[in-house]
Amino acid sequence: MNIIERAQQFVESKLGSAKRTGQDWRRCPWCEQTQTRKHGVYMRYPWTLEGRQEVRVQRHWCLLCKRSYSEKSAELVEKGRYARDVRRKAVDDWQHQGGSLRRIAELLRSEMGRQECWLIWHAPAKRPEGSEDCYLGASSVHRWLDGIGREAQKTIKGQLEGIANSGRVGVDGLWARLRGGVERVVLVVTDSLTGLVYPPVVVEGEKSASSWGKLFGRAGVAGLDLQALRGITSDGAHGLSAYLREGLNWVNQQRCILHV
Repeated sequence: MNIIERAQQFVESKLGSAKRTGQDWRRCPWCEQTQTRKHGVYMRYPWTLEGRQEVRVQRHWCLLCKRSYSEKSAELVEKGRYARDVRRKAVDDWQHQGGSLRRIAELLRSEMGRQECWLIWHAPAKRPEGSEDCYLGASSVHRWLDGIGREAQKTIKGQLEGIANSGRVGVDGLWARLRGGVERVVLVVTDSLTGLVYPPVVVEGEKSASSWGKLFGRAGVAGLDLQALRGITSDGAHGLSAYLREGLNWVNQQRCILHV
């Protein structure tokens, strides 16, 4: 199952949860029988983009398998203090707008708790009565991103199988200085037509052919058909040129400043 199919499956599961009625929730998820009864409720108080909410969760008891279960919400994360819309916006802000995790957390806090920057955005409006202070921190945003990365890392193999590629890609490297003065470079390859980004690699430098071999090796594992590759747009990295001569000598290379 590739990454597109998994995304479709995830969305369909959430849409299915949102459409479930009270009658549907009578079916036990453990034994698939409908001989159940209501078994009390409990309250949850998640943070959403609209502020802190009070959610009543219905529990059920199966008379056959003697097990209990709770109704699930497509909008809430199980055992999570922050709802799915907050997490999704945090990820999108980090991925598409950039900025530090501390700044992203500050802006989300402001929006949810009607505090901090919100008071500047809506000056001279006063904070709504009954608004609670939100204490979302950068560590929480980091934990969400780290969890997403760990899940994605488990499925690198085959995650892009069956997804068409144009045979024309762009490659580049991004240098970063780490703690202690250590420098590393992130190499990435993208489909020039569709914009599809294949899994990147982190290497010590881009001057060796082996570094670029790792990049294309990982892209191949993820689903890039190297035999169907016909053109690469890049800068003048010597390591890339050496790798193309050794491993992809049938591919045409085009030099360009704006190559990704």
